[in-house]
Amino acid sequence: MKLVRTPGNRLVMQKRVKRSQGPHTPWVLGHKRLAGTKALRHTEARLASRHEKSTSRPYGGVLSHEQVRDRIVRAFLIEEQRIVKRALKAHAKSQKEKKRRDSKKKRKEEKKAALTKKIAAKIGARSALTKKTTAKKKAASRIPVGAKVKK
Repeated sequence: MKLVRTPGNRLVMQKRVKRSQGPHTPWVLGHKRLAGTKALRHTEARLASRHEKSTSRPYGGVLSHEQVRDRIVRAFLIEEQRIVKRALKAHAKSQKEKKRRDSKKKRKEEKKAALTKKIAAKIGARSALTKKTTAKKKAASRIPVGAKVKK
């Protein structure tokens, strides 16, 4: 209430309008006053232009600059985690494939070595039999090809 002198020179009590608190952030986010916005009552706010009621940033008339920054940083960190997770998964997959390839190659080489050993054993047994019978003939007739024979 306020004392006001009227043009008829009378003192009257005049009701003052409630002061507006202005736009705030939501209760769950701290209920802080939004910087850069005017504290207008509903009737005045309805007639005011948009730039008086909000700011030119994401969530301009709803969130404060700190909350917008926090959201951006959180989104960046989450995206970074997602990328790291994907990279680790790809690395693990490549390591698994490499291990599989190496073990497959090792098995193949072992199989090949066993087969050559088996074949060598068979050939060795055959050649041992043939060498015993023809060993003397080969020793006597060993002359390099194209060499002159001296008598």
